[in-house]
Amino acid sequence: MKSSTAAIAVLIVAALCYQVSSTPLAVGSNGRCCYKFLNRALPSSKVMMYEYTGSRCPYRGVIFTTFEGKKCCANPEEKWVQDILNVEKHTDGSK
Repeated sequence: MKSSTAAIAVLIVAALCYQVSSTPLAVGSNGRCCYKFLNRALPSSKVMMYEYTGSRCPYRGVIFTTFEGKKCCANPEEKWVQDILNVEKHTDGSK
């Protein structure tokens, strides 16, 4: 029984780590940094807002916030990311 409980605990921790791998991490007062990026396109219809990573981050990134409140890191060099940024800029200049 102890081994099955331990195995379930390990699986839960692994699942949480996997889910968090593309989420932004806070770094001081300079904003958030991204260390891993989404490996597939995020539908633009799910994007509520976006922000760029802080200037002291090791990698440039875009942090998308979905309508569900989830934050996802994306590589700004990807075409699908640029497409979302261009649509968002044209619909609301304050972003």
